[in-house]
Amino acid sequence: MDSKTLNRIRNALDQGIKHDRELREKRDQKLWKNVSEPYQLESLLHSLSKIELDQIRKSLELKGISNLKKADLIQELVVAIPSHLRRILSTFDRERYGLFKKIVSHSGKIQVPRNVSIEQIKSLMDWGIIFPICLDGKQGLTVPIELVEQLSAVEDQELHKMIDRNTEWIQLTQGLLYYYGVVHTSVLVDMVSDLLKQEIDFQEFSDILTSASDYYQQMAYSLYGLVDKRVYNVKKTFEEIKKRSSIGYYPFTKQQLLKAGKPGYVEKTRDMKNFIQFLQQYYHLTTEDIEDLTNQLNTMILNDASLNQAVEYFQLQFEFPDLEFIDEITYHLTELFNHSRRWMLKGHTPKEISQGRKSMNDSASVHPQPSSNVIDFKSRKTIGRNDPCPCGSGKKYKKCCLNSS
Repeated sequence: MDSKTLNRIRNALDQGIKHDRELREKRDQKLWKNVSEPYQLESLLHSLSKIELDQIRKSLELKGISNLKKADLIQELVVAIPSHLRRILSTFDRERYGLFKKIVSHSGKIQVPRNVSIEQIKSLMDWGIIFPICLDGKQGLTVPIELVEQLSAVEDQELHKMIDRNTEWIQLTQGLLYYYGVVHTSVLVDMVSDLLKQEIDFQEFSDILTSASDYYQQMAYSLYGLVDKRVYNVKKTFEEIKKRSSIGYYPFTKQQLLKAGKPGYVEKTRDMKNFIQFLQQYYHLTTEDIEDLTNQLNTMILNDASLNQAVEYFQLQFEFPDLEFIDEITYHLTELFNHSRRWMLKGHTPKEISQGRKSMNDSASVHPQPSSNVIDFKSRKTIGRNDPCPCGSGKKYKKCCLNSS
């Protein structure tokens, strides 16, 4: 790809990002409502559109009132929201409950914390217990005065236990999806149940995760089960995982999964750190640059991008100084690819699968583990083109992992 083409692509990407940002900012400005104090539930509901009110109705699962006009629907919600407060809070985790309590403890109003996103605010709006407002000319959040007064009546030790339990369910599930990509909901329930050594109600688990998926935007429901939001092609990823039935899920510990389940987590392996250090020898990278590159590269590898695609991505980001640099970056990327976890390998790295197969063969096991292609930087060839692909897909190597290496 020549430099003119690369520059055109870079400019097009920059313009597209700028346009999307401007549209998003215009849309988000409509979120903040001018409402006079005291912030009563009815006046806050009047500031919302009929569509926003209907979303609250759906979240609370209120039946038989879908055809009501706005004024009548508001009267129904003024009664329903306080009566559902405990049930709403019992679906929250520590972060959301902590935000609700913080607002309540500040007389029902605060400026929006820096770590709370627009998407998270919209998710909380859908329950009708937290509202975005203009507060002294700035963006603020309020809890209606009726709910501020009611909290002490619904808060008890049992509620706190449920919130702690929800937090653990959510973080473990997000951690499992971080490493596995796509997992059927019933399988996730079994995995979390095994990790916690306790029975879990399927419907209750699903309700908690639905609420969390709206707030954290890290996972979503699909035809194939729960899916990590970074999965590019859910169907393809699910099918590739399914082909490898002889590979078991990598046995991560509870602590590893809780760590991976935290928002914004990216596993920074030794090979990833080595790669970033290599880039820093040639380019000045800010902390933000490093975070962006690490996130993007990690997502590409998890989605089974090829080595060539990774090299082309970096060609878009940087000017390569010479041909020798291409060999160097390819070498470092090869090491990174071989030692990075893949969704299609159920959380294993290609190197782990290869070593597992070798170990089983050395011990003459009658149940050898399937392998995944490990790239040999020097020869770029580890298996014949027409041989069965060692990743366990059942395809010929040339039709499968050859293109990934």
